[in-house]
Amino acid sequence: MNYTTTREFGCYLQTCWGALKVNITPKGVESITFEDGARPEVTDDSVFRAPFMDWLSAYLNTSTDGQWRALCPQGTDFQQTVWRALLDIPIGEQMTYKQIATNIDQPNASRAVGSAIAANPIALLIPCHRVVPQSGGPGNYRWGPDRKFALLEAERLANASVYQLFQ
Repeated sequence: MNYTTTREFGCYLQTCWGALKVNITPKGVESITFEDGARPEVTDDSVFRAPFMDWLSAYLNTSTDGQWRALCPQGTDFQQTVWRALLDIPIGEQMTYKQIATNIDQPNASRAVGSAIAANPIALLIPCHRVVPQSGGPGNYRWGPDRKFALLEAERLANASVYQLFQ
């Protein structure tokens, strides 16, 4: 389940939505976070971009189970169940917190699902931006409603892919 390791590889990648910090442990990708203000200008990520994009291409061409095995987000069993369920949301589509709760056989746990989604440590690859409130609007997206709407719009474009979100 959960583990802690001191061995870590981290890099920054620039996207049109801001700098991403990627942390990788020997078990897999532990976190991908938007780093607003911490390091806003990543001007040369070429050393890391090519190998990461190669990894991402292989990641995207595997099953959902294979994708989950390549990730190692630290969290409770419930959080990991929710995060794993988010991998099943197709790009360009959205689900509600209630739908996710129902999908994990916890139909009355919409709020708990929302809390787990808010704690998601792997931006873009665990697509918490695809989850919206049943009442509409963006919900409380960890990295802001403008970024959430921009990501959803980018995914709606023809031939959009997660790969393109990292470019």
